[in-house]
Amino acid sequence: MVAANDAAQALYRKALASPEGAAARAYLMDARGLDAEVQERFGIGFAPDRWDAVVHQLRTLRIPFEAGEGAGLIARRQSGDGHYDRLRGRVTFPIQDVRGRVIAFGGRALAAGQEPKYLNTPETVLFHKRDAFFGFPRALEPMRRTGRAVVVEGYFDLVALDRAGIAETVATCGTALTAEHAKNLRRRAREVVLLFDGDAAGEKAVTRALEV
Repeated sequence: MVAANDAAQALYRKALASPEGAAARAYLMDARGLDAEVQERFGIGFAPDRWDAVVHQLRTLRIPFEAGEGAGLIARRQSGDGHYDRLRGRVTFPIQDVRGRVIAFGGRALAAGQEPKYLNTPETVLFHKRDAFFGFPRALEPMRRTGRAVVVEGYFDLVALDRAGIAETVATCGTALTAEHAKNLRRRAREVVLLFDGDAAGEKAVTRALEV
C-alpha cells in the first residue's frame, strides 16, 4: 500500500507539470499564490481528470490492484469489471505519517460545481483521520525547537503559515480535533495554538477542540 501511494504521488506530481495540469497550475499560482518551489516543497500534485490514471500507473509498475484498493486510491467498478480512480480532476496534497511515508491524499476540487470541494482518500489500515495531520513530519523539528504546535483546519492554511515562518503548523485532515490528535501533540509540544476559521463554524470547532 505504501508503494501504491508512492506511485500515485509520483503520478500526481508529474501530472501537475504536464499540459494536463495547466488549469491546476493556474489555480495554484493565480488563486493561491503558490509558485513551483512551494508546490514542490509540499508535494502538491494533480489527479488527472480521467477514470484510470492511477489504475494505469499501478499496472505499469506491476503493483497489485489490491494494494491500490487497500490504500484507497482506486475502487472496483460496481459491475465488478475493472477499477477506477477515486481522486479525479483535483489538486492533491500528500498526507504523511511521522516517518514521512505517504499514507493518504487530500484533493481540492477545481471545476465549478465539483462536490465535495475537499475529498480525502478513505480511511485505511495506514490512514486514520482521528490521529493524522497534514504536514506532520515537516513540523516535528520546529515543534521541538519552539515547544509549540499550531493547528489549522486546511491544507492551504498550513502552507500560508509555513511560508510566513511558522513551520510548527499541522492541519487536521477534514475532521475535528480528536483525543488521538491531542495525544500526538502532547508528546511533542508544551503549547498548542488553535487557528481555525473566524466564522461561526470555526468558533464552534475551536470550542470543541479546547475541550479535547
